[in-house]
Amino acid sequence: MKKRKMLWSVICLVMLTLAGCGGGGGSTDGSNDGGSSDGDNTLVVGMASDLKTLDPHHGYEVYGNMVYYAFYDYLYRSFDGSTPEPSLAESHELDDSQKVHTFKIKEGVKFSSGNELTSKDVKFSVNRVKNLKSNTTHHTENVENIETPDDYTVKFTLKEPDAAFLVKLANNSFAIVDSEVVKEHGGTDAEDASSKDTAEKWLNSNSAGSGAYVLDKWKQNEELSMVKNDDYWGEVKNDKVICKEIPDVNTQIQMLKQGDIDIALGIGVDNVSQLKDQEGVKIKNYVGSTTTFLLMNQDEKIGGPMANPKVQEAVRKAINYEELLKITGDKAVLPLDIVPKGFVGGLEKEKNYQDLDEAKKLMEEAGYKDGFDVKFTVANFDTEGMSWTTLGQKIKDDLEKIGINAKIETSEIGVVIDSYREGKEAFLMMHWHPDYMDINNQLAFLPGETVGERAKWMDASNAKIDELKKTIQTESDEEKRTAASEELQKLLANDMPYAFLVQHPKVLAFRDNLKGADYYEVQKINFQDVSIN
Repeated sequence: MKKRKMLWSVICLVMLTLAGCGGGGGSTDGSNDGGSSDGDNTLVVGMASDLKTLDPHHGYEVYGNMVYYAFYDYLYRSFDGSTPEPSLAESHELDDSQKVHTFKIKEGVKFSSGNELTSKDVKFSVNRVKNLKSNTTHHTENVENIETPDDYTVKFTLKEPDAAFLVKLANNSFAIVDSEVVKEHGGTDAEDASSKDTAEKWLNSNSAGSGAYVLDKWKQNEELSMVKNDDYWGEVKNDKVICKEIPDVNTQIQMLKQGDIDIALGIGVDNVSQLKDQEGVKIKNYVGSTTTFLLMNQDEKIGGPMANPKVQEAVRKAINYEELLKITGDKAVLPLDIVPKGFVGGLEKEKNYQDLDEAKKLMEEAGYKDGFDVKFTVANFDTEGMSWTTLGQKIKDDLEKIGINAKIETSEIGVVIDSYREGKEAFLMMHWHPDYMDINNQLAFLPGETVGERAKWMDASNAKIDELKKTIQTESDEEKRTAASEELQKLLANDMPYAFLVQHPKVLAFRDNLKGADYYEVQKINFQDVSIN
């Protein structure tokens, strides 16, 4: 890194003066800067992640795909977020029913074990996910059957047409693992995998993929390192990648300035000014897709007053969204509800959506004219550099104006996520990061779906919601999908157990000696693209 470059220059100057070292050994121009002493190129990334597992078939955290994309291969990858690109798939055919997808896969691809990747590994990987009943399983539930006519042909038969299937294939639920190695270490794709598969523990210390990198070591909440897979079929530009957990944004900023890290993933719009005009640092700005939202539990035994639909609507009307935009900064967006900007038919709120008079009226109609107290769970976490506790205090202040005393209780993100996933929280702030960049991913918020279950919103009897969901899921005509998306959002706007706050902007800060440094919503950083000059 830069400070090493300066040190090396000083050392070499002394050596030149004392020993005439002009023709010797290492480069004096810093061309191997950022690497180890033997000249290897090492990319160092600073982040504050919620990474809980390195098993791609269990992973459901925001930073998971960045790591899984490095270790594992896929039939398709997606780099701009929405357009899937073939990776191991050399051809794709879709039958007239729109349900049978046939792929020819690349020959000669080797896992890091030396085993050849074949269609049986694809079949094993997807069936393992289906039967693990893990957080990723719902992405594979529409797969009815997988056939492998030969070593390089895979045929998926879906239960229903899925307009997002190729995009889903780029998600970690479809990461291809070395079936022989995973089975040797307790993995199985059998129907009882949820109780019998024990491979996750081994996969947290070892990788079993055919990707550009192989896991070196991982110490959760501290550091993850990976080394180049010499047998990878594509190009690998760095010999090693180190991901350092640096929760404090100011520390990330200082380390980036000093050259101790090459990329900082925790910088937000509220602190990027510290890097303005900083020598050796570049900044890129993006419209992100990560959205923060409030969840209000529909089960009265858990949610209490928050389960009342009128209270839920009062909460949505009480929030000053214009101030939220100012807090979260340039390129922030106010989604109407479940569909972010950039997705099919995504609608936005008006900045003046707040209506305190209407919110107070709704509270009175709900029987809470004098208000009430409620526990408000907020994790000690940041979304794109924006502190949840800062946002939580803003929400608390707004709700006090309509008599809701939201008593903030903070905890670590892992604890909050577990409780949220188990549906135990009455009222909490959470964020949603798309697993894949298609509106079908957002349907998880509907009744009986993944997030709906966490909000105890289980009544899926609304025929119109079901009809629109079906159209969005299966329709290949983009205009019809867009119309259904817009209608669904308008239908949900005043009748859901959520309040969608803001779609966060993203800032990427990195050293100016990097090439190919870009930010992707799902993958974050594609390590294969980045090179150190």
